[in-house]
Amino acid sequence: MIKIEITQNMDKAISVMHDVASSMKKNGMPLSKWWQPQNMNKKFLLQHTEPDEYYVAIIDRKPAASEILQDSERNQNWKSIDGDIPEKALYVHWLCVAREFSGQGFSKVMIDFAAEEAKKRGFKRLRLDTNAKEEKLYKLYESLGFRLMGTEQKGDHKTAFYQKEIND
Repeated sequence: MIKIEITQNMDKAISVMHDVASSMKKNGMPLSKWWQPQNMNKKFLLQHTEPDEYYVAIIDRKPAASEILQDSERNQNWKSIDGDIPEKALYVHWLCVAREFSGQGFSKVMIDFAAEEAKKRGFKRLRLDTNAKEEKLYKLYESLGFRLMGTEQKGDHKTAFYQKEIND
């Protein structure tokens, strides 16, 4: 049985994020500013996050997956979904799995952890967004219990908004 430890560690989480961004760039994927490898650093990320919002799954002392959990939509704009009254939710950002651990269920591990964190913090839902053109990602999110709430087109970028209800 593999022991997975999930802990708050900004440096290790960023190392996973950088690994994933570099792999995406190497494979020719079109990257938004949010996924440019050169932006996977404290200077850029701390403009949008706090150090205690970073979580990382550790296997045998290696960072395997990471995510950022925020109590507000400050890095997502859900106005097209919620109108002028934002829903209370825990927002998931930069969910990623180190290439070495890809395909081993770590996205589910991290979403399950986020759901438990949401319960602890009194939230009834998780939210995340993604590029609406990333079919692989929205299939993943839907397989993890998220429901598409809507899409929004801004310029040449289309965002898909996903929500998962948390049961007590």
